[in-house]
Amino acid sequence: MKKLILSLPILFAFVLILSSCGKDAPEPTLTEKLTKTFTVSIAKEGGVEVYNKTKATNIASGYSNYKLSLSSTKSATLTAKDNTTFTGTWALTNTDKTLSLTGLKTSAGANPTGTTGTIEFTIVTIDGTGSAVTLESLQPDIKASNSIVNLQLVNP
Repeated sequence: MKKLILSLPILFAFVLILSSCGKDAPEPTLTEKLTKTFTVSIAKEGGVEVYNKTKATNIASGYSNYKLSLSSTKSATLTAKDNTTFTGTWALTNTDKTLSLTGLKTSAGANPTGTTGTIEFTIVTIDGTGSAVTLESLQPDIKASNSIVNLQLVNP
């Protein structure tokens, strides 16, 4: 009985220590996960892999130029595979299933070829931290043989 009475304060202290530990930080929101700069790891045009950054030769080596920068102020900078840079804004639409880049223009005021300045992607996958995301174009890309483009992007 004495052992039980003596061990109660120790048990109480142990429970108190465990309950005082902070909770895990909440998982970042989708917006927080996307607010960074991405480059292409793998690109597919019409379901065919045309670029893989781990390979020495690629069908569409221009994807090594591709960069998508999304800021917390919702501004976007897209450097296309032909190394042309466009600036505009970004938003999540369709219940956070679509990434919309709007108002895209070069410094000379040109829109991306075949668009009115808007490019939309379905968010196929995104990892827990946002360091890897897969996007698929909603509309065929004129510069990709008029096919749907699937981009596996990474945050370097």
